[in-house]
Amino acid sequence: MSEIELAVWQRLSPLALFDLFIRSLLKFVRENLYLFVGAGAGLAFLDWLGLRELLLGLIGLLALIVVGAVMYWRRFTFRLEADAVRVRSGVFEKKDLRVRFARVQNIQIGQPFYFRPFGVVRFSLETPGSGDKEVELPGIERSLAAWMRDRIADVQSETPGDGADTPDLTGDEPARSAEHASPEEGDEPVWRAGHGALFRHGLASNQVWVLAGILGYLSSQFFGRMEGWLEDLGVDAWLAGLLETGWAFIVALVVVLAVLIFVLSGMIALVRFHRYELHDRGDRLVAIGGLLDRREQTLRREKITGLSLKQSAIGRLLGIWYLVARQTRASDEELDGGRKSFIVPGLGPARDELCRVVLPGTQPPEELARISFHYRRFFWTRGAAFFVLLAAVLFALPAAASWNAWLVLGCLPLWLLLIQLTYRHWGWREEEGVVWVQHGLFGRQLDCFALELVQQAWFRQSPYQRRHQLASVQLILPQGSVSIPWMPAGQAAELVNLAMARAEVAPMHRV
Repeated sequence: MSEIELAVWQRLSPLALFDLFIRSLLKFVRENLYLFVGAGAGLAFLDWLGLRELLLGLIGLLALIVVGAVMYWRRFTFRLEADAVRVRSGVFEKKDLRVRFARVQNIQIGQPFYFRPFGVVRFSLETPGSGDKEVELPGIERSLAAWMRDRIADVQSETPGDGADTPDLTGDEPARSAEHASPEEGDEPVWRAGHGALFRHGLASNQVWVLAGILGYLSSQFFGRMEGWLEDLGVDAWLAGLLETGWAFIVALVVVLAVLIFVLSGMIALVRFHRYELHDRGDRLVAIGGLLDRREQTLRREKITGLSLKQSAIGRLLGIWYLVARQTRASDEELDGGRKSFIVPGLGPARDELCRVVLPGTQPPEELARISFHYRRFFWTRGAAFFVLLAAVLFALPAAASWNAWLVLGCLPLWLLLIQLTYRHWGWREEEGVVWVQHGLFGRQLDCFALELVQQAWFRQSPYQRRHQLASVQLILPQGSVSIPWMPAGQAAELVNLAMARAEVAPMHRV
């Protein structure tokens, strides 16, 4: 590519129209599904409409989506500058966005199955603190996407007082392409997840419970509508006969449904992370995986602000972890399992080695310092007093059934167990400016970060904690906040002071 070609405004491939249509349709369904299904209002509306009116409405909706995609595509242009990418877009509101290469922390190249025969991809950029992808180019040539990826990855971050390094746009392209070849072109990955590990990752992921909730909600909404149809087919009488056999059929049905949900979750993980590979290219990490949408995600190493090791309750039984490389993000509410997250799935014994790859010099500690036993005592005594008092009130009420009070008392052992599990999972360790914090209930999560990245530090004490020389610490980091509750007040003050001292002398904050 020459400098003249890079200085002009370019359009997306016409194939981007199909991608824009598919994504607009999925967005419409996702945003209006609960409104349509909720409370059965959508089903009642469908009963009121005839088949012809329903088809006309669907055709009109699809036509609007097609027209919107065409208008968006015609108004979408982009160009590369010496140190930035610039995008103009918008149908009713025109937007002109310029993103400097030095600000980019995450680069994604996705190739859905409908793009593969034509050699085009979906290219997107993410900057620190952005709520969504700042730049997304759906439908550009793969060679252009790879060239942009390498140019952006080569740029150094902006430092106070200095501008970002400007890449040479007139350099020798063949030489640079050979130097920064795509990971798909031959270098050995540092981690490759097999089918078994990916399937176990799906079994252990929390999407199992999401699938169960969705299926339960849909079945409760549509069962009343299907009851008459099943009765006409004789299925209702057949099910009634099976139910007469006793609890064996019900238990077997529940087991079969649970197995199907777990298998479906495992299959989803296989599709999402198909042939997953993690490559270490020195200044950046590259993850490749996916069956229907083959994605290449590039994370600049200098933009990594920490890591998290996560293990669900089922993952503890299967011995499966997954790693999340942390970056600066807009809010704590963002989901780690989302498409923007840099995830390394299916980790077993290789967990410690992958930690050293993502953050050199780090390794999960074998022992962690526990929080004070006063945490458990405080919540045990307060919780027990609440449940006993509530049960006493229920026993005293003449109109109340005694079984309600016994039910409240039965919740007391469950409360004590939950507090005990939470207490046992809390732990922390600081070594040479690197902090590990563990927490969880049935599962576990280990967070690792450097103290020099701390932006704020909170030292909190309740009256009870002051009496027992305890305190809670909350550290505000670029990726969110991390808390260590109920630790000795002296250690808490020392940790806060150390964090502030490290931050003051740090050469730069990666925010």
